[in-house]
Amino acid sequence: MISLMPRTVSSSDIQKKYREIFDEVKKTKEPVIVLHGNKPDVAIVDYGYLEELKRESYEKEVEDTLKAVREGRKEYKARKTLKAKSLADLI
Repeated sequence: MISLMPRTVSSSDIQKKYREIFDEVKKTKEPVIVLHGNKPDVAIVDYGYLEELKRESYEKEVEDTLKAVREGRKEYKARKTLKAKSLADLI
């Protein structure tokens, strides 16, 4: 499970201890936020976790698209749709 407060490291820590930090991310599967100038700059995440996030995002996008199509068909059948010649007609 991903922590609500991920570990942070400075960009100079990455330069000095990158292998140790990378190994920790692989082992714990917890992301590490890299700070540059005390501000979040990038995140280091386990590759498997990244792939899981991408898959979940894709599945959610497909689910949302299918829901929109079903709602559109329902509105079309109920004659609640408009015929537009261009996108500007809808705005």
